[in-house]
Amino acid sequence: MTRRLRVTLFIGLTLLASSHAFAQQISGTELPAKSQPVSYQQQIASEQEKLALQLNAAKAALESVSAEGQEPPETLTREIELLNRLDVLYKQILAAHEHATELEASKAQLVADLDNLRVHGPAEPRPFAFRLLESLRDQLATETTRERSLADAIEAVQSALSAAKLVQEQKERARRQAKEALETNQDEDQRPALSVALRIAQLGSRAAAQEVRLRQTELENQRFETETQKLRVMFLQEKIDLIASDVLFSQQELDTFLAQIDEEEYRVKQALEWASVDLGVRDAQWLDARQRLDASPAREPAVVEEVDARRLARQARQREVALLGQQLQALAESRKVWGRRHQTFNQRASGNELSAWETETRQSLAQLERDLRLHSRRLTELRTEAATLQSSISASPDAAPGVSRWREEQQRQLGSLIRIHEDTINRLESAQRLHEKLLSQISAEVETVTWGERLSAFWSTVIGVWNYEITTIQDNPITVRKILIGIILLVVGLLLSRVATNMLGRRLLPRLGLNENAAAAIQSLLFYVLVLTVTMLSFRIVNVPLTAFTILGGALAIGIGFGSQNIMNNFISGLILLAERPIRVGDLIEIEELIGIVARIGPRSTRVRSPENMDIIVPNSSFLEKNVVNWTLTDDRYRTHIIVGVVYGSPTREVTRLIRKALDEHGKVLPKPEPIVLFSDFGDNALIFEAHFWVRMRRIMDRRIVESDIRYMVDALFREAGIVIAFPQRDVHLDSREPIRVQFLQNSEAREATEASAAMAERLPIGGDGP
Repeated sequence: MTRRLRVTLFIGLTLLASSHAFAQQISGTELPAKSQPVSYQQQIASEQEKLALQLNAAKAALESVSAEGQEPPETLTREIELLNRLDVLYKQILAAHEHATELEASKAQLVADLDNLRVHGPAEPRPFAFRLLESLRDQLATETTRERSLADAIEAVQSALSAAKLVQEQKERARRQAKEALETNQDEDQRPALSVALRIAQLGSRAAAQEVRLRQTELENQRFETETQKLRVMFLQEKIDLIASDVLFSQQELDTFLAQIDEEEYRVKQALEWASVDLGVRDAQWLDARQRLDASPAREPAVVEEVDARRLARQARQREVALLGQQLQALAESRKVWGRRHQTFNQRASGNELSAWETETRQSLAQLERDLRLHSRRLTELRTEAATLQSSISASPDAAPGVSRWREEQQRQLGSLIRIHEDTINRLESAQRLHEKLLSQISAEVETVTWGERLSAFWSTVIGVWNYEITTIQDNPITVRKILIGIILLVVGLLLSRVATNMLGRRLLPRLGLNENAAAAIQSLLFYVLVLTVTMLSFRIVNVPLTAFTILGGALAIGIGFGSQNIMNNFISGLILLAERPIRVGDLIEIEELIGIVARIGPRSTRVRSPENMDIIVPNSSFLEKNVVNWTLTDDRYRTHIIVGVVYGSPTREVTRLIRKALDEHGKVLPKPEPIVLFSDFGDNALIFEAHFWVRMRRIMDRRIVESDIRYMVDALFREAGIVIAFPQRDVHLDSREPIRVQFLQNSEAREATEASAAMAERLPIGGDGP
């Protein structure tokens, strides 16, 4: 029998066995809904029987082809895969419907239990045990977490359903195309191949439709399970609310919890003793292996692997001993937490104790969180190391027996370390839950605390902060109280020092005959002395030893030497200014281009007020490093002058007399030293006279006002005498022997002509006496 004939026979048998199933799928007939589970299951069973016939026929054809040593057709292999996929899908759909039946029964039972709880209350005897409440709360936490995960699962199933529908559309499109290709085919030779392609497409479409049905059933189950889970959470919450009002946490029940902790503590101690003994053995084995490795000149691979295995075994025991010790401490902490929970539940703890416990519990939770992160990170590292070792073992299957043995031993020790860390993480999570329960109890109890207890707790907190020790100096505690009292004394002392020195400088020192400048200098120096004294007294009152500032003094000296040179330079310059008094408050000074009156001499800088009434801050060091003109250092007399120009031909003696008359008649011109009028020069346009005289000047404007008044008086006197004040003038002489030529020039030529005319004008004689 040829291969084509066998394949044709297989096609005929499979078409005969599954004609009804194909007709149902192609015509779009849907399976019965979930509301009729029996008929649906019967339909699935019938489909499975027909599918079994097709699958058996396909497998028989495959065996027949393989028995003759020929390569089976790809279409036959693909058809068997699709038939197997359909068989799996039918089984999954049946399982999903069975799960739906279980969910319905579970929901009905939950509804009945919830109704019974609301009518008759909890079935457990009253008063309810605290252990029951604890168990219910743990269940509620677990079920609430599961409820949130179910919501995420619904989104995942919806995504899978959307993907399945998209695949179904693609398979249906392929089926229709294959059907159309077969119906429109005219070539009889291609008809068998097209028939096989149509059957493959029909099977793919059928599998895709069942995939959609499975995802729809799973989505319905997930939604139904979410509703059931909400009922379960509601049932637990209502039962907890009913039980919480009548719970007794007796001493006997507390002893039961503590007895369990004692048993666990005994077991951990036994394990710790055994691990300590075994650690000594592991140390000896590791040292022996190291010695053999050091003595081996060739460093045999088996010995190297043995050393690593012994090292891991020793490390595992060391880690186990350390973790067992931490477990003993955690058990002692658990005993304390249970005792506090008992006192809190029975309202035997005061407000202060609850506040202190809350703070301590939060600190413990923070430490547990850090420990969990540390062990989780170490666990990840160990798992990575174990995976790397497994890859190494798999990559070298032909390794020597000794090497393979010790590598497997390393793998066992890594597994032991992983189990130790996993157990530690579980214990840390258990301790974390226990502390969270205590914190929840404390928070609930704090809400019922009276205002008196709240005030008492607040006052205790204030006292604790007030006496909190920040640091120590020579075994003397430095507390918040000492620092605040010192700051208050320092501030009050500074204010009193400022008030005392101001009164001294304004009232007492002037009565002793000191002028304003001397009083200001003494006031500033006295203020600095009082500030230093108040600072020392403040440290002494709060019992801070002055020897504590020895290191600070050294650091300050270094800071002065490097980073505070300018500040200390200005400060010392200020002290020198106050002592030597080259400038004083009220002096009229000039430093570089700055002119003004000294308003204040401070420790770091001096404030100078300019004639425009602007305050200018000048560093004190500038007065010692630069040239300073102090116009009022010894007295306030200042010699100034004005310049007057009269036209040529004026009577010079009369001009001198009139200028001197103006000086004598002005009340602010000092008679001694006498004013002087000088005929100073023959100017280009005028005869120049200078009038020198003395005035008293406390401000720049004093001199300028006097100069202005004298100019007014001189002008009036000259007008009366008919003397003309000269003004600049220029005579231009033109040579008129030839006609004046006018010529239009370009820009560049005009520019050259202008420059030439200007040069010629400079050479011409100018003035009233010119030719």
